[in-house]
Amino acid sequence: MPELDPFTRISTAIEDRLRLAFKANRWDFHIVPDPLSDAEFRSLVTRTPLLALSFRQMNPPDKGVGRRFSGNLGMRLTIVVKNPNGRQYRYLGDAKGPGLFPSMSGAALLLNGFTVADLGTIFVGAIAQAYAEGFPDLNAAIATIDLTMLATFGDILGDFENADDFLSTLSSFEPWPDPELQPRDEPYDVRTP
Repeated sequence: MPELDPFTRISTAIEDRLRLAFKANRWDFHIVPDPLSDAEFRSLVTRTPLLALSFRQMNPPDKGVGRRFSGNLGMRLTIVVKNPNGRQYRYLGDAKGPGLFPSMSGAALLLNGFTVADLGTIFVGAIAQAYAEGFPDLNAAIATIDLTMLATFGDILGDFENADDFLSTLSSFEPWPDPELQPRDEPYDVRTP
């Protein structure tokens, strides 16, 4: 069956690949929006070190895509490390925490050239140091790694109609609020006050 949801597939494949070195008992992992707002960034960085993965875009080639959609799928990995021994250790690391530079290198080595079966191969683009405007923790260091993959997906053989598991994720969920509190077919306001 062709890949019907490359976005979920690449996200889980990247996390699984990173977990070879960035162990779950030490590193927090989140899928986040891009761009990441200041408020969301602050809410995520409650535990470090942190890996945050975001989907950026999928751009088709200029010549068109044909019967199956293809294009450059872009993701961004944000790495946040912090060291309780002070700012001088946040880049190189020590026994109390990983350094930003070895973390960037490790992630790039794990992901560059990594092939996700039936989807494509990930390539590392820009690796850059970043900062969060107004973030008060001076013992933290932040980097971003841009990832790209030429991915092709789609349904040319009628597989979409037979993909019950995939289709159920699109429409077999229980919308909130609880139907016992409000009738299911009544409109409800999803905005938060």
